[in-house]
Amino acid sequence: MLQRQNQVFRFDPANWYWKIGATEGVYSSATNTYVAESDPAYQSWLSEANGRMASKLETEAEVWGYVRSFCEDWLFNGTTVAQPTPTSYTKVQLKAYSASARYRKETGGMTINGVAVDTSRESQGMINGAYNMALKDATFTTRWKCADGTFTALNAAQIEATAVAIAQHVQACFAAEADVASQIDSGTIISLPVIDQAYAGIG
Repeated sequence: MLQRQNQVFRFDPANWYWKIGATEGVYSSATNTYVAESDPAYQSWLSEANGRMASKLETEAEVWGYVRSFCEDWLFNGTTVAQPTPTSYTKVQLKAYSASARYRKETGGMTINGVAVDTSRESQGMINGAYNMALKDATFTTRWKCADGTFTALNAAQIEATAVAIAQHVQACFAAEADVASQIDSGTIISLPVIDQAYAGIG
């Protein structure tokens, strides 16, 4: 709750305005954008309670503490969080979203020869360890735990095939991210659905 001139206002961080330093306009958490002080929605917000005012902060980074519970992490780069418009994003934000999408695809698992395989970073390290053992001993076998919780027996050749498939999967994810980053820089990619589509075909 905030109190000004003997009036008490309910502080709603999801629908609040901040005046940040000398930045023109006010920051709106509802749209994650800056709006002019003449903006109808802002003026309506002010008039809802007599005496209510935008809060003051020195830097935009300080806003993150208020909005992080309902804003996506990739929107904040440590300094800024605001979007250019409610439906558009900066190139930095688009690249951060792409990195997030790549990580989800990279670590989200895959199917190899009908077996559901965990591709988390931990699992990647474990299969590489098993692969190193298989390289030293052609008779090496292991009971590998699948992504669905079941176990399957893998011999040295199968371990190698699994390790190679996962490595190819990971590299395909990073190759897609590099291509997306290039297209973001050139202005070809400007929306989130197009970024999602870039990773959709990676198995």
